[in-house]
Amino acid sequence: MSNENDKILRDAQYRKGLSIGFFNATNAAVELVSKLGIGEFKTIEEAVTHWRNWFLDTHKKYYAEVIANIGVPYDIAETIKKLESVMTRQELKQVWISLSEDERQDPTIIEAKNRIKNEKK
Repeated sequence: MSNENDKILRDAQYRKGLSIGFFNATNAAVELVSKLGIGEFKTIEEAVTHWRNWFLDTHKKYYAEVIANIGVPYDIAETIKKLESVMTRQELKQVWISLSEDERQDPTIIEAKNRIKNEKK
């Protein structure tokens, strides 16, 4: 139950961040267009939309590269490689037990483990 509550909370926080990001990007785009003008765009709306989307894309990249990895004390790709290297379900179980609790709670790693488990039937 706690894991489900944690997921709900993380998802809600993520959606809240997206909402704040959208309004911040829109405000920044409006400010930029008000200072620089519409440039090559045909309308103010087109210019604001272009710059808003640019700010959102920049934020998405920053979030993926920096924010999402804060506090993650392991490399997801390395953990998945470790899981994929097993030959049997028994080896998978041994590797799974050797992982940290954080790794065993990571949704991406859980998904990979389940996929590998199904492949080893």
